[in-house]
Amino acid sequence: MLRFERYWWAALDHEFTASGFCDDESYDRLPPLPEHMFSGNFGWLVGGAAGADACYMEPGPISRPALYAVERRLARSGLALPTSFITFMTSAELQRSIPSCTSNGWRISPLTPSPVEEHGFLLRFMHDQQGCAFFYLYLAADGSCPVLGSIDLFTPEDEKDDNLELAPQDFAASATWMAPDFEQFIYRYWVENVIWHHVVNQERPMADLPLPAQEYVQLLRTPDRPALDVWPTPLQWSSDNPDQLKLW
Repeated sequence: MLRFERYWWAALDHEFTASGFCDDESYDRLPPLPEHMFSGNFGWLVGGAAGADACYMEPGPISRPALYAVERRLARSGLALPTSFITFMTSAELQRSIPSCTSNGWRISPLTPSPVEEHGFLLRFMHDQQGCAFFYLYLAADGSCPVLGSIDLFTPEDEKDDNLELAPQDFAASATWMAPDFEQFIYRYWVENVIWHHVVNQERPMADLPLPAQEYVQLLRTPDRPALDVWPTPLQWSSDNPDQLKLW
């Protein structure tokens, strides 16, 4: 069995952690998110929320027909792309609404078999400007689709790139669990970057923040807030998958 360690890094240095990043022990201290707003259509996403002077991510939408091949391959394993992922990754308008203090970019990689789980897959969708951080949709065999992060590249740049060696032990040691699903990841990434630009970069008052960001800050300032009790589902490795690399 493999359980990814939880980890969160985005824009804010969280005062309740020694390094500012949230590891497996401090992840519970992150503010809970307004899950009742998450319907897959991103109606909560306010364009330009960080201000006109913020750095917003350049859109790189993929066409809907281009996702058909991915969906067909996933369907053979009984899996499907989340509706929220399809909606967001095919929309230039949604993508350009996300500010990024590290100038991250959108780019979908080829679908890659998981090295540690039968019928699981990896799909990289975001990277930082320096190529030091990568973000993946993990399509698990049980149908869940958490977002993973890593400083390592686990998917090829294109379909013709077959030189990428994906060692299971390296993947298990490097990949961290960032969010239980795609929309929750996008929301936390968005709201923290909005706060960073207003409060840290431009030193504007908290009152200038959009309401969702004000509520997030208020939760951060509430020491007795409920623990964020979300955990990765352990993965069961199987050697029966012909697409899977040998483990150990």
